[in-house]
Amino acid sequence: MGRNVYIAYFLWIFLPYFSVHRFYCGKILSAVLQLLIFWIGSATAIFLVGYIFLGIWLIWWLLDAFFIHKWIARINDIESLQNSISNSKNLENIETLYELYKSGAISYEEYLSRKDSILKNI
Repeated sequence: MGRNVYIAYFLWIFLPYFSVHRFYCGKILSAVLQLLIFWIGSATAIFLVGYIFLGIWLIWWLLDAFFIHKWIARINDIESLQNSISNSKNLENIETLYELYKSGAISYEEYLSRKDSILKNI
């Protein structure tokens, strides 16, 4: 099950001050940086220099709206590829078990039980 683009946009809209959308999309370092920029800007806004930080954060936050969809698609593609690699290894394991059964190295019951345990992990 991959990440959901609607959840990412929901986080982007309703929790912008915590950069949760970036954490959700796997952008940990930039999420921490975005968080720091916002909170430093908020803390120093009384001295007027904080508005520069808040302006940078606002532009960055708005630009994120255009990238979220691409980030989610990339994460889902990577997870899908990892799952297919895992499934192909499971298939190879089942084929190896079958060869062991055909050669008489393991019994039919053992073949079935091991096959079932591999298939449960999928």
